[in-house]
Amino acid sequence: MSREPKTSLIERWENLSLGFQIVIVGPASFLLLWLIHVSLLNQPPLRGFSYGVFWGVLLTIALVGATRSERARRERSLR
Repeated sequence: MSREPKTSLIERWENLSLGFQIVIVGPASFLLLWLIHVSLLNQPPLRGFSYGVFWGVLLTIALVGATRSERARRERSLR
């Protein structure tokens, strides 16, 4: 009986499609940043929402871009 080697959580995350990563990170970052703006920075909820969307888009791009970059770097180093 052959067993596949265990893959780490990071490798599983890197193997997800770009769209799936965005669907996971996007809403989570919007919600987190909205909560930060409303609770810690005392912004009104609607303004906090607009800031959450703005910064959430940038955070999503940064996280997904960093994931793609690290995966490509690791693959280059294995060759």
